[in-house]
Amino acid sequence: MFNEFHHQVRGRGHELDGTRGQDRTQYLSRGGVQAICLADGAGSASHSELGAQVVADEGCAALVEQFEQLVVSVDGGQIKIELLERLLAKVNMLAERHGRDLHDFASTFLGVAVSGDKFLGAHVGDGVIGYLKDGELRVISAPDNSEFANQTTFVTSQGAAGSMRLFRGSLQGVTGFILMSDGAGDSLFNARTRQLAAACAKIIVAVGAAPARLSQNSKHKKQWRKFIDVRVRNATKDDCSIGVLGRSVSP
Repeated sequence: MFNEFHHQVRGRGHELDGTRGQDRTQYLSRGGVQAICLADGAGSASHSELGAQVVADEGCAALVEQFEQLVVSVDGGQIKIELLERLLAKVNMLAERHGRDLHDFASTFLGVAVSGDKFLGAHVGDGVIGYLKDGELRVISAPDNSEFANQTTFVTSQGAAGSMRLFRGSLQGVTGFILMSDGAGDSLFNARTRQLAAACAKIIVAVGAAPARLSQNSKHKKQWRKFIDVRVRNATKDDCSIGVLGRSVSP
């Protein structure tokens, strides 16, 4: 069993110009499967924060409901297509409801699910997914920024299925996972060395060591949110969001 923590905060740039934050996170636990997802809305898209929330919500639902199928399937290409189609179906419904173009709701997608002794995840666009295994921080999926740092792939982009990174593996030796948007990555990921900051390991361990089923107002989650709201946020003008699954060590 894993404890979870997820949080998003509006960046200083959005605060200065009076616009809404565009990062969204979500967590879902059902039927012995736990999933945590994160989506970073495109800065150029007018309603991307709505798209990001739908993608994070539906991503969790898809990973939980289809976990067994996704873990055993030998056709990784088909998994990517079906997962993206499910996300896009929800974004399309949102676009129709608002009478807007699909690309007005563009966002990235990062998701990880765990159950039994297996994990799986998927990643479209920038941001980072990493884990702590055998005491070592490792990057599972690095940012997809094409040739330029400020360009990436969104779930609404043409060819998104082809650029999606899919990963599956054993939970043996795994202490936990961390997902972050590119804004949080400004503090927690070194783009030059492609390494995660040591603070990531501390966060994963702290989440796992905390009492299970913490309320949103628990002192632990308040401390973690403060770290994101102050330390991480002040290192960038972008929105900052993270999602963490830490293996529970509490009785």
